[in-house]
This record gives sequence, structure tokens and C-alpha cells, in this order.
Amino acid sequence: MQTMALIGMPGSGKSAVGRIIADRLGWDFLDTDRLIEQRFGLKLQAVIDQVGTEAFSRIEEETVLSLDPAERTVISTGGSVVYSEAAMRHLCSISTVVFLDLPIDAIRSHISLEAPRGIVGMDEGGLELLYEQRFPLYHRHAQIVVLLDSCTTEEAAARVLSQWKEYVASDRQR
Repeated sequence: MQTMALIGMPGSGKSAVGRIIADRLGWDFLDTDRLIEQRFGLKLQAVIDQVGTEAFSRIEEETVLSLDPAERTVISTGGSVVYSEAAMRHLCSISTVVFLDLPIDAIRSHISLEAPRGIVGMDEGGLELLYEQRFPLYHRHAQIVVLLDSCTTEEAAARVLSQWKEYVASDRQR
């Protein structure tokens, strides 16, 4: 499949890695968080504050379900998209889903808990609880899992591309 969707925790590098991959492949790049921000004319955290987490989750799901990308597109998703079975089924039907697996300590160092980031569920139990809840969901939905410990964004993009190319060449696609 010639479309790739990146899933993972906030701070795992989905947007940055996705842009690099799209650039290297000459593909289009879509960021579902930016699509939501454009729709509302607000930063992600402001959208969550305005509509609440439950409504935001529906908005995120609608955004993903509305995606019908051309072939050769890299999609960066919001970290909470894995809570929606419908959204994940759709992503699996239009793309190869890649989980950017970053250890929690690395995620913690990548995000500033003081700066509002638009992280659904952060108020309810913090980063550790989100990680515990989401980690098995990311694994369940991913066709490719790429461990990204101790690497730069460029190296992360190279790892993703390498594993994606192996996956495509091995014809393990669903």
C-alpha cells in the first residue's frame, strides 16, 4: 500500500518524522491535528478546552474517517486516535499503519507538561496512565512497530523507511 499512517504517543515524533519521510519519498503529507486546527482556527489545546475531550474525540474520529488520501501520502495522526475503532479500521483500510514506539522516558523529555499541547486524557491521570492505556492499542492496530529509542528525528525517519520498505517487499500487507 502506497500510503503510510503514523500512530504513537504525543511527543513520539509523528509529525516531524512524517514530514521527513514524505519529503524523502516525494509524497504528500497530512497531519490530522493540523486539519483540526485549520477547521476550528484554533490551536489543538484550545479546541479541546472549547469542546471538551469527548467531543474532541468525535472530531478526531470524523477527521480520520473523512480522509481519502491519494496514493503516496504520509499521514500523521493524533495520539488519541487509537481510542476509535472506526478510525483505526479506516486507517488500516487506506494505509500501512506504523507505530512509532518510544519509551516513556523519551516521550517525557520530548514534551513539556507545562505547555498546553492538546493531549487528550492528560488531565485524568498524567502521561504514565495514558501510556499504559494506549500502548496495547497502538500495538494491536499497527502493521509495523518501529522502536525509536535514542535516535534523532532523521534516524527515526530512516528506521521507519527501512522497516516499511521491508514490509512492502515481503508482501505482508493486509
